[in-house]
Amino acid sequence: MSLCSLRYLDEWEFIREELIVLIKTNDNKKIELMRKGIDLLMAILNEVAEAAPLNYIERVIFIESNMVKYVAFVQLEELFKETKKKIARIRAQMNH
Repeated sequence: MSLCSLRYLDEWEFIREELIVLIKTNDNKKIELMRKGIDLLMAILNEVAEAAPLNYIERVIFIESNMVKYVAFVQLEELFKETKKKIARIRAQMNH
C-alpha cells in the first residue's frame, strides 16, 4: 500500500470541510468539489482495491446523479469513512 492513498484521505478532509461550507450556502461550486472527491476515492481504490466499500460503484453512480443534493455529500462521506476503516484494517494485518 502506498502513501498516496493516505495523502488522498488527507486531501479529502480539506475538500470535506469546504463542501460543508458550500452546502450551507448552497453554492454551486460544490459540484466541482464533489467531482474531485469522487476522483480521489477512485484513485484510492485503484491503489488499494481491497479497500473498496460494499456496493461502491452503485453508490458513486448515485452520487454523480445527485451532486447538488446533500444526500450525495453524505453518501460520499460514508464511502470515505468505510474506505479509511478498511485501509486501517489492511495496514494492521500487514504489520502482523
